[in-house]
Amino acid sequence: MDKRKVELGSCGRPYGTPCAHEHACIRCPMLSINPKMLPRLDELEADLLARRQRAIDEGWRGEVEGLDLTVRFLRSKRAQTHRAAAATGSVDLGMPPRPGARAGTGEGTGTGGFRGV
Repeated sequence: MDKRKVELGSCGRPYGTPCAHEHACIRCPMLSINPKMLPRLDELEADLLARRQRAIDEGWRGEVEGLDLTVRFLRSKRAQTHRAAAATGSVDLGMPPRPGARAGTGEGTGTGGFRGV
């Protein structure tokens, strides 16, 4: 199943379902951040902190609480993306032996009995 592409990555919400976070993806648990978008998260955080300071200066307590929540989600998404990026890598699973092959003899390695010319 394909995922929706959004600005910061991809959305895991099933097609045809309503979105409670419309245009507020950073708060959505279904958002997977693309590691290439980490610099954009830094820009968003700087903007949120500037907006938070303005809300404090203006005495908009409700706005401060909402911005604090969004900043917490943003930082959580950033940490999650860093963990996922660090955990990805290739793992050699090897080739399983063919049934009846003796271990360490090279038998059952997939040559099908062909010995070459």
